[in-house]
Amino acid sequence: MNALGHVRVSASIMIKITVSALVAAAMLVASSAFAGDKACCVKGVSNTEKTACADLAALNLTPDQKTKIEAWQAECMKAGCTKESRKTFFKQAKGILSAEQFAQLKAECKKSAQAKKTET
Repeated sequence: MNALGHVRVSASIMIKITVSALVAAAMLVASSAFAGDKACCVKGVSNTEKTACADLAALNLTPDQKTKIEAWQAECMKAGCTKESRKTFFKQAKGILSAEQFAQLKAECKKSAQAKKTET
């Protein structure tokens, strides 16, 4: 026979477990939806709060461009989105983006930074 026997779980406990799992899944999906596909750091963000600002999908990047921009963005954010790390990010991005893509990236970052300032 089974050494543990049959363990009964009440319906209310099962409901609580199910609801908790659904809430956790919803939070995960929502966080991914709001995060989007972002590029540069927002100016003025503290080192502990790292936020990306530009929508990469709107830039129509090639796969190679996207890979490089995402890597450079990660470096920028890892460095704390400092003035120097943002400068390096933009310098690198300018080297691989078309003039139109780069202008759009800068505009998105500026718009996002202004929106962040109005939130605080």
